[in-house]
Amino acid sequence: MKLTKDKISELPHIKFNGKRICLLTNYRTASTYFIRETFFTNKIPPTGNWEHFNQRNFLTAYKELKHVNKFILKLMPDQIDLAYEKFEAINTICDEIIYLYRRDFEAQAKSWLAWNLSGDYEHHWGEEKQFDIKTTQEVADAHTQQLIDNYKFIKTIFKKYPGSVYCMEDFPIYRPYNRKYNWINEVKIQPFNTHKEVFRS
Repeated sequence: MKLTKDKISELPHIKFNGKRICLLTNYRTASTYFIRETFFTNKIPPTGNWEHFNQRNFLTAYKELKHVNKFILKLMPDQIDLAYEKFEAINTICDEIIYLYRRDFEAQAKSWLAWNLSGDYEHHWGEEKQFDIKTTQEVADAHTQQLIDNYKFIKTIFKKYPGSVYCMEDFPIYRPYNRKYNWINEVKIQPFNTHKEVFRS
């Protein structure tokens, strides 16, 4: 995604303290929107692949950042195998950790489930698309647990390295992906109070 510096940010109140930023987050939290809009205020460019460590050799990805003066990357914990030692290595080259979450966990889990089952990972904005979603409770449980495991990792890191916390639902403006989902069958999502469990417990 190409960014231009002359656009006015929709999140102008969010200002970074560092120059090498790790956005520790989870799936379906508006992290792409967050990075895009904060760029217009902070002028901190995202890494080439915004999810810099996703499906890459960890050491190679780590070494690439060691000599970069300014960057923001988004990191979902399972992209580094929920390995705390890998995060500690990343933390040595970052000077600020920012946390982003979504308050409505049920909506987040169903969005993550639908995103994976839609088969279209390229469509974000533009033409509105609708997808039929049919799944099983077992598949829904697996995707839900993936999010919970990530949040538990984030909880541990937050306790050790407190930092700025942002919530998708608190953004004054949020432009979601132009995607609608038609659920062929209903599934139950395990309850999880993200704010309480991760940032207040």
